[in-house]
Amino acid sequence: MRFPLRLFALFLLPWTLGAARADEVTTPAGESLALLEKLIAIDTTNPPGNELKAAEFVRDYLAREGIPSEILEPAPGRGNLIARLPGAGKAEPLLLLGHLDVVPADPKEWKSPPLQPRIEDGYLYGRGALDMKGLVALQIRTFVRLKREAVKLDGDVILALVADEEAGGKLGAGFLVDKHWDKVKAGYVFGEGSVGLARDGLHLYPIQVAEKGVAWMRLTARGASGHGSMPAADNAVAKLARAVDRIASWRQPIVETPIAARFLAGLAERFSFPKSFLMKHLFDWPIAPLTARFFGGSLEKEKILNAMLRNTATPTVLQAGSKTNVIPATAVAEIDARILPGETPETYVEKVRARVADPGIAIELIQANAANQSSFDTPYFAAIETSIRRHDPEAVVLPFVSPGATDNRFFRGKGTLAYGIIPFLIQPKDLAGLHGKNEAIPVAELERGEKVLWDLVISLQAEKTPRRP
Repeated sequence: MRFPLRLFALFLLPWTLGAARADEVTTPAGESLALLEKLIAIDTTNPPGNELKAAEFVRDYLAREGIPSEILEPAPGRGNLIARLPGAGKAEPLLLLGHLDVVPADPKEWKSPPLQPRIEDGYLYGRGALDMKGLVALQIRTFVRLKREAVKLDGDVILALVADEEAGGKLGAGFLVDKHWDKVKAGYVFGEGSVGLARDGLHLYPIQVAEKGVAWMRLTARGASGHGSMPAADNAVAKLARAVDRIASWRQPIVETPIAARFLAGLAERFSFPKSFLMKHLFDWPIAPLTARFFGGSLEKEKILNAMLRNTATPTVLQAGSKTNVIPATAVAEIDARILPGETPETYVEKVRARVADPGIAIELIQANAANQSSFDTPYFAAIETSIRRHDPEAVVLPFVSPGATDNRFFRGKGTLAYGIIPFLIQPKDLAGLHGKNEAIPVAELERGEKVLWDLVISLQAEKTPRRP
């Protein structure tokens, strides 16, 4: 019985890996580091955001290199910067997409002030170092280097640094796509979505090519109100509690998607039998039902993989009475449901309704977005893989569906190929800083990540055929 438990521990490798590689640098990493330190020091905590300050800083930075840019404000203080290096029109534009806002950080939980960048033991600490001002710094530096070296481009390279990603993106990427599509229209988008991780010699780079959809819903139970000293069978709180328990204990079926199948098959190539066999055939009968029946609990502990393989429904909000001795007439719960490609919010609500199995519980959608995905069998995906493997020959590059949302979804809705990865290779402990305390990145990864991004941009957009005189 120990073997399957170890197998499912291996499934978590993509999210519990670490050990960065060093490589000679072709551009001054010190410039990227200095730029990142300045970006971290600009307070763009969302809420309230105030990304305009960072956008103005980048605007001035680009202007000193002779690169014009513009800032669009959907609301006071919420700045979105756009700059473009024109190409010859032989290739579709490539958009480098980054967000300038960061999540809040409680200084009492940090070893040093989160908005005062600090280098210690080879790491740069500060809010946004990993999510995602580190990649933003590399995008800016790559953009500037194209200009400095007068690289002839077959297609435009666009830089879009946006507001509001951490709060849904309506004032950032959503605003640009809805109101200024002509300024950001591109064939390819490269932004965040995952990060490279390594452990025990396996260097895994999951490329986010899809995101689960959202089907947030509200459950409302109604019953007879009255005095708490006189119990009644028609108790709204009790009815709601039963419904919430049925959802929370729901072991939903494993769902095969092309992305998950390719992800597991790619991992299987790095392992020997029988681990490789089980990874390759997880979705096949009778392995899939046996896995769900006997090892479902173990799989659920591997949170990210579990979310990649299933629709999920998580109770997050409960609201009922306000006095201990009063039975309320109404009790409400909210559920954060995330759905895989192939499911719709409407069909999933019906599955939840069937699971609750109580016609007295009203269920309504309060926020709904379909899952979004880009094909991963493309030259663009191959270019990312080639760029990563050039600087990490041991890299395993695989498509990945993220349980959470990024700004990539706005562009996929327009048919754009949007992929996401922060091209750093980090350790398990580094992930704890993502939206947590003491966020940090290895300084050496700025060097390697900059080379990966440069190679990608050159391979996609640099002139490949002689132009007519």
